[in-house]
Amino acid sequence: MFEKILVCLDGSAPAERIIPYITREAAALHSKIVLLCVIDLPETMLSLNLPGSPAIPISTSGAIKRTFTEETAADDYLKKQAESLKAQGLEVDYVIQSGTSGETIVNYAQENGCTLIAIATHGHGGFRRFALGSTADFVVHHSLIPVLTVRP
Repeated sequence: MFEKILVCLDGSAPAERIIPYITREAAALHSKIVLLCVIDLPETMLSLNLPGSPAIPISTSGAIKRTFTEETAADDYLKKQAESLKAQGLEVDYVIQSGTSGETIVNYAQENGCTLIAIATHGHGGFRRFALGSTADFVVHHSLIPVLTVRP
């Protein structure tokens, strides 16, 4: 039924509370688990100070450096989580994506054949600005596949 489960993590303990639920389901259903962390795009918005004109995105060296640091931390974190799950006999992959959290999760799930998205509802904290409260709400309302939410 759920052959490929996408588990959304942000590095926070509240977000990790989804893991025991998914561990049991994946073991019982022989599902593959994909751990996903979304990192914000490395840009900042520059206001033109013209009435009615939108701000334009620019990438700064500081933003790019911050993103690299976050990606390195996310990779270390997801690798540790994946190893723990593999030690329990589960098939696990992990991926880091850049973009807007909710949209990235929904798009990744659809484009990669995921059959369930698992997400905590209030992961606040962890990697910069990945607030699972509003992200979970977006995913629930925009996903075309089932979404399991857990409130920490």
